[in-house]
Amino acid sequence: MIVVKEIDPGGLGERAGFCVGDRILRINGEEVRDLIDFQVNSSEDFLQIEIERGDETYEAEIERVAGEAFGLEFEDMRLRSCNNKCVFCFIHQMPKGMRRSLYFEDDDFRLSFLHGSYVTLTNVRDSDIERIVEQGLSPQYISVHATDPDLRQIMLGRSKSTVDINERLRYLADNGIEMHAQIVVCPGWNDGKHLERTVGELAEYYPSLRSVALVPVGLTEHRERLAKLDPVTPDLAAEYLAAAELWGDQFRQRCGERIVYAADELFLLVGRQPPTAAYYDAFPQLENGIGMVRAFLDTYAQARPKLVPGMGKNLRIGLVTGRLAEPVLAPLVAELNEENPFELDLLSVDNDFFGRGITVSGLLTGRDIAARVRDGNKRDLLLLPPNCINGDGLTIDDMTVAQLADVVGGPVAVGSYDLVDTLGRYCSGVGLGSEGAGRQLDELGYFVGREK
Repeated sequence: MIVVKEIDPGGLGERAGFCVGDRILRINGEEVRDLIDFQVNSSEDFLQIEIERGDETYEAEIERVAGEAFGLEFEDMRLRSCNNKCVFCFIHQMPKGMRRSLYFEDDDFRLSFLHGSYVTLTNVRDSDIERIVEQGLSPQYISVHATDPDLRQIMLGRSKSTVDINERLRYLADNGIEMHAQIVVCPGWNDGKHLERTVGELAEYYPSLRSVALVPVGLTEHRERLAKLDPVTPDLAAEYLAAAELWGDQFRQRCGERIVYAADELFLLVGRQPPTAAYYDAFPQLENGIGMVRAFLDTYAQARPKLVPGMGKNLRIGLVTGRLAEPVLAPLVAELNEENPFELDLLSVDNDFFGRGITVSGLLTGRDIAARVRDGNKRDLLLLPPNCINGDGLTIDDMTVAQLADVVGGPVAVGSYDLVDTLGRYCSGVGLGSEGAGRQLDELGYFVGREK
């Protein structure tokens, strides 16, 4: 059952007589459990919808033109929470006192299909696996970490055993479900021979399993009473990169695709620029940090000639970033400063909130940004990376862009992943926004608190 929350004026839902608060029970005799059921079951041209309104039940017969939107918004979908205690879980390493939604550990195959979130498949029933197949909920993004059942159970921090991940993957592969796997590499735990085994066994599910991402573990300074983990050092990063490139070359010769891709962070840890776009094939795990830097650099190179000569004269702009991206942005900033009349300041921010081992811009807090920018320099604009501000205009420590502007004593705006477009818009007088690209589950329409 799903509940109607809002109705677009003039839309199909309003014309069909839906009301706010209506509970949709079935469509053409099929139960509606959530938004996915509604989308799948309402794809026919002729629909018989069973609706509960107050204490009474109605049936509505609707003829729908192919592709016509209902114009209905539904109440938040309750997500399944994670039933693991992964040794590397970032949420377990976060300090107290942040907003509640940041502590919710989701592990829901529906969210994987809808938004590309990674799931372990430990809390799914056989009926859920059948549903994925029957409804074609593809692709699925799966946190594997190890295919050895015993090691995976240790990595997931489970006291009770679960179904062998290989059984799940084989069944989904045999039924044509596209999958993308993630391995969070933890030194001394699942690297070395364990990593080689995991990659080799995952490759057996190709072409249904299209990609495997190797991502280095992220460690904060808030790991009290947690498992002992070591960071990925530059030497280890070089070792993982060499293995990934060897496997990738072998798979490309055999399958036509690399299958195995190293995270951008591994390249940056050893001082290497990420490879050309050809390395990433179709960029299957871009949002997971696999090829994001390459996409950014290529977008910059294509857009750079679009900057109008003389634009932004005498403007001084601060460009905020995390430490990880500093070597990527530094030569671009130098190049732009040489060719244009504006002045860019590259402001790399240390993460004192989580610890300086966390270097990505998406986890920068307002307080750390403010501390870095209070350097006495007067700037016309402070430009924030889009992934450190969510869709509600908040930093991870709940500071608004306006509040940050008050603290730093000057205008603040959120940029985009197209640096040239952002600078061009600002220098030509087009206003920039205060909302970012970061998304929390409660912003996407999912209930992450306790049920009332």
